[in-house]
Amino acid sequence: MIAISAFPINWVLVQDLALGPAPAATRHLNRLEAEGITAVLSLCSTEEKAAPPDLEERFYCRRLVLQDHRSQGTLSIGLLEQALAALAELRSHGPVFVHCVAAIERSPLVCMAWLMREYGISRQNALDYLLQVHPGTSPSAAHLMLLTQLKTAAPMELKIA
Repeated sequence: MIAISAFPINWVLVQDLALGPAPAATRHLNRLEAEGITAVLSLCSTEEKAAPPDLEERFYCRRLVLQDHRSQGTLSIGLLEQALAALAELRSHGPVFVHCVAAIERSPLVCMAWLMREYGISRQNALDYLLQVHPGTSPSAAHLMLLTQLKTAAPMELKIA
């Protein structure tokens, strides 16, 4: 019988960028360390999901709260750009785990934006790829439209394995 983890981690770029739900227990942090992750980008508020008390002692961390479908207001391109800047800074410390509460809207959106920005792939290709590596991906229509405002790099080869 194969055990299915209650704390899934999906690699977007192997040993570079991963995403999943918010870590809520020490065993989740242990799993992140076992995967080789050294930094965590949190996209939800502590009111939405409290972090384990030792998260910031064990990982390089940044928290930037992005709006999702339940939030008042809409996500701006400026806030998405801030998330990408935070991700770039964290990547200097090693593999990064990006999370929101359930890894459905916000964390996949930031990963899609990263792929578009860094590798010049189209919004549709970024979405298709995220759906393959993280089947729970479901950014809102407004979030997908926001990606049309993103300045992206010239297309280049995406090395995923």
